[in-house]
Amino acid sequence: MPLRAEFIATLRTMAASVGADAGFSIDEIDDLRLAISEVVSSLVDIECSPDDRVAAAFDLHGDGVTVTITTDRDGAVVELDDLAATILDSVVDRYAVDGANVTLTKLASEVAETTTDSTAEPTTPEA
Repeated sequence: MPLRAEFIATLRTMAASVGADAGFSIDEIDDLRLAISEVVSSLVDIECSPDDRVAAAFDLHGDGVTVTITTDRDGAVVELDDLAATILDSVVDRYAVDGANVTLTKLASEVAETTTDSTAEPTTPEA
């Protein structure tokens, strides 16, 4: 789609639909939507031409959703400012920036809790 601010709502709507299909809570859906907004807003903030485009690929997997956002702008390198990075740290489980690509991974809360619990030391019930 065109890389313009008015199209961010379209990606946010897609994220809400995919998040609902993944079984996300309302808060998890909002987190995914916010993450996508931050990334695309960072791209829009850089001087764009009317021909610049952005693509988002949504991968629904057993434990959550991975979204890859890519721009076709020549020589584009995604640079997230400190605020955007802080927001992503708090709303997604993982993110990576690689040139013109940003990958966001959001896990369903049940999976995230299981992952956290599995790293804890086993406990023995008291007799």
